[in-house]
Amino acid sequence: MTTYYLNGSPITEGSDISLNGMTYPYSWLEGTSPSVRASLGIEAINDITFDGKYYNNKDDAKSLDDREELDDDGNPVYVKEWDAETETMVDTSVRQISYGLKTRCLAEVRLKTNDLLKPTDYLIIRNEVESVEIPTDVSTYRAAVITESNRVVTAIAAVESVDALVTIMSSIAWPTFPVTVVVEEELPDPRNLPG
Repeated sequence: MTTYYLNGSPITEGSDISLNGMTYPYSWLEGTSPSVRASLGIEAINDITFDGKYYNNKDDAKSLDDREELDDDGNPVYVKEWDAETETMVDTSVRQISYGLKTRCLAEVRLKTNDLLKPTDYLIIRNEVESVEIPTDVSTYRAAVITESNRVVTAIAAVESVDALVTIMSSIAWPTFPVTVVVEEELPDPRNLPG
């Protein structure tokens, strides 16, 4: 049987529910849609959703900060590696760390930043090596990507709650890639290539 909650409190199975001056039989809940239940402040355990990126379950947020792992006795846990001589896994001198949400989100932002800048990197290299001018829209785009990345990285570093981190990550506004990127270089006529 599904467990239902009214404004966060469990509804006793088989009891009538009084809402807004109306009384509903418990069996009525089974035939209603999640949206109807939600409009009345009722949710089924199956209706309760959470983002697994940030939460272990509805009421259990993942850790914001990194932590060094400990065994059941409180001793440090070390990264293991294969020892061919003994044919067993042995501890290294490197502590095992569980990365928190801040570290994971920072890595996500840095990876996205690199992915957004990568298509225009060749123009930066050509500018350095061959003094080829960088198109203004490319310079503007790259500056906007770096500005947004810096804003988000700074906000993540200062965050103190998972809900605030979710807000920051959902507020990211990456600029769009300029469509007018054209390399001003004429390709040789393939009929005139040697061989």
